[in-house]
Amino acid sequence: MTEVYPFVSIVVLNFNGKDYLPNCIESVLKNEYPNFELILVDNASTDGSIQPIRNRYGSDPRIEIIESRENLGYSGGNNLGFEHSRGKYIVFLNNDTRVEADWLLRLVEALENDSTIGIAQSLIYSIDGKTIQSAGWLFSDYLIKKYVLYPDKPPNLKLKPVFDVSFVCGATMIIRREILDKMDAFEPMVPFFYDDTLLTVKTRLLGKRAVTVTASKMYHASGATNVWKTYFTTYNLHKANNILIFDVFQKPADLIKAAVYNTANAASNTFFNIMKQDIAAASGNINAFIWTLRNFPFIWRNRLKHWSEATVSSEQLKNDFVRVKLPVALYFLPSQLSTDMLRYAVYAHEKKLSVHAR
Repeated sequence: MTEVYPFVSIVVLNFNGKDYLPNCIESVLKNEYPNFELILVDNASTDGSIQPIRNRYGSDPRIEIIESRENLGYSGGNNLGFEHSRGKYIVFLNNDTRVEADWLLRLVEALENDSTIGIAQSLIYSIDGKTIQSAGWLFSDYLIKKYVLYPDKPPNLKLKPVFDVSFVCGATMIIRREILDKMDAFEPMVPFFYDDTLLTVKTRLLGKRAVTVTASKMYHASGATNVWKTYFTTYNLHKANNILIFDVFQKPADLIKAAVYNTANAASNTFFNIMKQDIAAASGNINAFIWTLRNFPFIWRNRLKHWSEATVSSEQLKNDFVRVKLPVALYFLPSQLSTDMLRYAVYAHEKKLSVHAR
């Protein structure tokens, strides 16, 4: 590393995570990286999950516990943690995770040794360690679909040490402080799902890469503390994606196509959801579209603000995000069929990143 153990701030956001939080905090405090602070933000939990942490670790000078009087959402809660941070690098880590001893060392090492990397994630395993959960995410044409790399693959799969992804997974991500100081952190108006993608956009706009560092390993329960049901998940996912296309596509022709294709795809999904009598998902799609129309001035200001700091071309940003190519017509097939087609395309991409498997 070019600098001996630069100071790192680790932000862990908690909401009713009593079943997982103790293991998360213990693994972070036992990690072998010697120069870090742990900022634990509690998002107005009601399960008493913070008090055992205070009792056990309250005297540890490396940890700061911040209790919010209201639930600020993922975005607002992490912003609060960032406001208290001092590190050269900022790590955002979910509360339902457990990290390997060299997890942070490998992340910092990657960024210190390669100045082109701006944001990175670890290789994420299921909480029991039996399968890979995520090695990053890929977007397809016009951001219509996204797909996680290597889901449910065996843990002994050999991958390249570092590789680019469309966006990193928010369960564990490290980012250079200079990016957040220049571009700000999360957007409180969109409390869920517009977080890892947003930080990746900001990183890419400043000419830095988004990568997966496979030597950094951690374990994630995935949704263990997620209280959102089908409607809220669908609603917030589509809100986030609708904003994202305005971030990624600067050229009017690209933006119009992306908006039209995503709206058509959402309409198609809504139709199939109604046919399956999944009214919650259908309502989530519809209300996300209505929210987008009502908040268009905010979305447009957001877009202009982000691009005002850009050091890359619109074509470069588009290419950084769109990494899976398929005929656009395939995205309007029934949801499972289009997902299967995308999976085959992603598999071809995954083969390029694999070394071998024992």
